[in-house]
Amino acid sequence: MVEKNWKDDRIVLTPINLYMEYILLSYNNFLKEKLDDVSITYGELTYIYNIKYYPSISQRELAETLFVSEANVAKMIKKLVDKGLVKKQKDENNKSRNILTLTDKGEDVFVKINVLTCGWERKITKDLSNDDLFDLKEKLYLLTQESADL
Repeated sequence: MVEKNWKDDRIVLTPINLYMEYILLSYNNFLKEKLDDVSITYGELTYIYNIKYYPSISQRELAETLFVSEANVAKMIKKLVDKGLVKKQKDENNKSRNILTLTDKGEDVFVKINVLTCGWERKITKDLSNDDLFDLKEKLYLLTQESADL
């Protein structure tokens, strides 16, 4: 992990993806400690967030959003359906399209994880002003957009 008091040159020379990885590892450990009663992986969480944020998303659209294969999405959705977190139904206007939504249990898990995530985020950004936090999120959003276009 990142030790304290890095020199400026090390901060500058460390790739952005390594910082992202450290943050993600910390977040995963935080969730593991807090989610004893919810059997969910970080990968599954990514799907739950995207299904929540994109109402009526199809499996194909989810694959495109997450840069994974449709087969990968199908496997993950099966796990989430089996856990009772996601509901899959045929689109009435296009029978070849499966629409994904969260079940009531999935919504409950989303809320619980979102509350925990907000608390974690507040802890790691406690030294940032609201404006600085907004600026950071805006920059991360722009980087996300740029990386999607590669």
